Amino acid sequence: MLPDHLQRGLILVNPRARGIVARRFDAEAALRYVRRRGVEARLVVASSVDEMSAEARKAAAGGDGVVFVAGGDGALRLVARELAGSGTVLAAIPGGTANVWGREAGIPTGFRAAFDAHLSGQAVEMDLGAAGDEVFLLMASIGWDAAIAGRVSLALKRRMGPLAYVVEAARMLPSLRPAPARWSVSGGVAPERAYERPLAVMLVGNTRLYGGVVEIADQASARDGLLDLYALCPERPGDGARLAWKTVRHALAGDRAAVVDRGSGVSFETPGFPIQLDGDTVGETPVRLTVRPRALRVSVPAGPLPAVLP
Repeated sequence: MLPDHLQRGLILVNPRARGIVARRFDAEAALRYVRRRGVEARLVVASSVDEMSAEARKAAAGGDGVVFVAGGDGALRLVARELAGSGTVLAAIPGGTANVWGREAGIPTGFRAAFDAHLSGQAVEMDLGAAGDEVFLLMASIGWDAAIAGRVSLALKRRMGPLAYVVEAARMLPSLRPAPARWSVSGGVAPERAYERPLAVMLVGNTRLYGGVVEIADQASARDGLLDLYALCPERPGDGARLAWKTVRHALAGDRAAVVDRGSGVSFETPGFPIQLDGDTVGETPVRLTVRPRALRVSVPAGPLPAVLP
C-alpha cells in the first residue's frame, strides 16, 4: 500500500533540461509506470518556467500529494517556491546539469531508479532559504560566483555540463576584482554581527554541496533553521589561491581574508552585487536572506536520512 502522499500526484517535466534532452526522458512511459505502481498521476511537459510554476501551484492548491519534477536544480527551485507550506511533497527526478539536490538527497541518477526510490521512499520536512519572494533549496551566492553563473549560456551548459561554469570562470576571472561590501548576520549563537570587507564571493548555504562537487558547507543542515555563510575577502597577493585551497579543505575559519558565520538571516546592504540562487541569477543586492524552517516536504530514499537532513 502506497503512503498517502503517493496516492495522487503530478509528473512535471522541464523538456529543456540538459539531462532530459541528452538522455531522452520518455515522459509518457514514466506516466504509465507510476500509474502501474498505483499512483493516480497526471503529466505536464511545461513549455515555459511560468507554466512550470503555475502547474506546481495548481497541484498544491488541488491537494496533490506529490510532484515528481524531472529537470535540474533550477526547476526544483521554481516548484519548491510554489509547494512551500502546502504539504505537497517534492520528488526530484534528476535531469539537469549538476543535479546537486539529487546528490545531497541520495536520489539515483537513472530515471526509473529515481522513480523507484521515491515510490519506496519517505517524505521529510526541510528548511528553505529565501530572498524576498524567491527561495533556494541549496545555496545563494553574491559576487563573482553569481556573475559567472549569469554569463553561462544554455547552449554551453548543454554541450559541456558543469564544466561550462569552469570555462566561463576562466574567461571572466582576469577581469574580476573584490569590491567593498557591508553585511550583517543575525540569529545563531551570538548577537547581530556586522562586517565591512572587500568581497569577492559570498556563499550562503542551506545544504552542503557547491556545484554538486565540493562540500563547502560541510556542517550545514537543512533542518536546523540556520544558514551557513562563507565570505571570501582577498586583499593581498596570494590570498586568492590560499582561500581556494582552504575552501575545499574546510579550513576557512580563522583566516584573515575570510568570514565564516552561521545565522538565521543575512542582510547584504551594498548595492550592485549580482545574486544567484541554486544556479539562477535573480537580480542584484541589496538583499536579505532568511530561512523558512521546515517549509518544504521532500521525498528521499528509504533508510537512514541523508547527512544534510539529520
